[in-house]
Amino acid sequence: MKGQFIKTIAPTLLLLTCITFASAQEKERKALVIDALGKGISFLSNIQRADGAICDTSNALFDIWETVLAATALYQIKQDTNQPALKKALSFLRENENPSGLICHNKKCRNEFCLETTSVYYTLLFEIGERENVRKGAEGIAAMQKPTGQWAIGNPDISEQKEFPSVTAFVLNMLNKAGVAPPYKKENYTWLSDKQTLDGDWGHAWEYYNSPAYALWPMMKTLNNKSAEKEKALNYILSRQQKDGGWSLNDSFIKRTISPELHTALMLSALYNAGFNNKKVIDKGIDFLLSKQSEKGCWDGGYFPIPVDRYIKKEYVFATALSMSVLISYLHSHLN
Repeated sequence: MKGQFIKTIAPTLLLLTCITFASAQEKERKALVIDALGKGISFLSNIQRADGAICDTSNALFDIWETVLAATALYQIKQDTNQPALKKALSFLRENENPSGLICHNKKCRNEFCLETTSVYYTLLFEIGERENVRKGAEGIAAMQKPTGQWAIGNPDISEQKEFPSVTAFVLNMLNKAGVAPPYKKENYTWLSDKQTLDGDWGHAWEYYNSPAYALWPMMKTLNNKSAEKEKALNYILSRQQKDGGWSLNDSFIKRTISPELHTALMLSALYNAGFNNKKVIDKGIDFLLSKQSEKGCWDGGYFPIPVDRYIKKEYVFATALSMSVLISYLHSHLN
């Protein structure tokens, strides 16, 4: 009788032991994530310019784009628009809207617009409650759609790939958030489907960080959950995760590229946008990011891959903001 009791209770005791061990691991990881987020907030706040911009301190080429990304991360973490750094960042962004309410990627082209930068900016404004203004702006952007389904970026500094797939994906995600339907809905999904490569990604171009991870980031939110395109893209992402949990898709012959940290933040963002929740895969990626945060609180982003030897643009603000967004998503979806 005693032996039978032990045989019966043993699996239960083993299960409880495993649950307790897992719970301890989760508590430790949660503490690490919260600590990393705090360090990230401090870093972004410390590099903020007097005018409110949060950008690369040595090259302000993307001062508006990077401020949008940093402001988005700050809001996602605390959901509080009264944070001093966020208030200053939002003020900077509003001051750089053009007469139509759109924004460009830097102050020098403030009278122009960039649809990627504007789409992420409008998404942030919608989240903080400025919904009617966003809808009006979104309707104007919807009207820019071409009959073949895509949008052109508008950014005056983009000369080679004005209709890269990420542009249309960013716009569609913003329109969906704002509740605005595109005029050519069928055509845009056909256009995006036709642009998918045989591998499952949407290609890369130096003007868009020269990495397939960049377009995958917004694209995975755009695609229908049951689509063949989404399944193919997921397979592409998962098959390229490395043993250390990170991703790195750099071509060895390119001098300057974005870092494994930024690649990983982009790929994890793509997975979250796809609704992917395999904990083992996500945990490995998160552990990689946690191990790569610097003592200053930032993540190395590598370099913007502009093919000009005399030009250097570091991507630590992009990498830091996106890593923080990934960590807060992880905290909400896996550690609560």
